Amino acid sequence: MKHITLPSGKKAKIDDGKGYHLLQSQRKAKATDEIPYALIAELAEIDGQKLPYEDILQLSLNDVSTLLNAINEVSEGNFTTAKQSSSSAQQQTQHYQK
Repeated sequence: MKHITLPSGKKAKIDDGKGYHLLQSQRKAKATDEIPYALIAELAEIDGQKLPYEDILQLSLNDVSTLLNAINEVSEGNFTTAKQSSSSAQQQTQHYQK
């Protein structure tokens, strides 16, 4: 989970995403290019409220860009953590094999 302040001054909380959230955003989006905005709606709470993705489309470009970047950072953070855990496990296995 990540907490950020948007350029507009609104407070946002970004939940850690799961495959379920991506699937839900794909189902809710009316077109493929709207999936990132639907994903914001799935993962973000803005000023304490979950917004439908149609409302996300009405946010300022600065706020939307910031939210997209935050979601990417959360996703990359989870990937990096999983990758580090896997790498650590491999190193331990190699150590025990010696």
